[in-house]
Amino acid sequence: MGFSQYWFQNKLTVSKFPTLEYIHSGRFGSCKYRINVSDIYKPEIDEACFKLGVQSNWLPLGEAFGMPLESIYAALRIMYEAEKQDQPVLLHCHAGKNRSVMVADCYYFISTATHRKKNQNDLLYAQNNPNRIMPNVDDGQLPGIYKMEEFLECCRETFSDSFTDPERPIDWIKHQLHMKGSGFTDTSQ
Repeated sequence: MGFSQYWFQNKLTVSKFPTLEYIHSGRFGSCKYRINVSDIYKPEIDEACFKLGVQSNWLPLGEAFGMPLESIYAALRIMYEAEKQDQPVLLHCHAGKNRSVMVADCYYFISTATHRKKNQNDLLYAQNNPNRIMPNVDDGQLPGIYKMEEFLECCRETFSDSFTDPERPIDWIKHQLHMKGSGFTDTSQ
């Protein structure tokens, strides 16, 4: 998996929930994919995006009830495909400060096998915005950091051309984690 700093810096926009005014203002740009990881769904935003030819994806990550790994996986997969096509992505949650940043940090990890540094503000953000994986682990929204890293490493493996079970990647990931003794329950049996 090749990581493109150019794509990460110039084609991935992490933001708060877009308004209709923002979409119609022309500032939406040439965005081809919109990933909504908030727990809010607004059909009028999807409709406006559809009219502009933007693929909208609602993959809710709730801050009060946990963050499903399936939604994180789907967001990462869309970002991976967009990067392969060199297409721009708008990744947003409600305020643009936690969930969307955390998903971008997960993508950074699967792309580089390292965590974005706490003070690294040259990638992604106009201001210093710390890595959001650990705070969500600490809050109990995500599995422990080692389990989370194993999950992300398995995600990276499913994105490779040599992956052999493309129809059931989440089941494969859960099985791999279960076999590693990570505490995940294997539901694919």
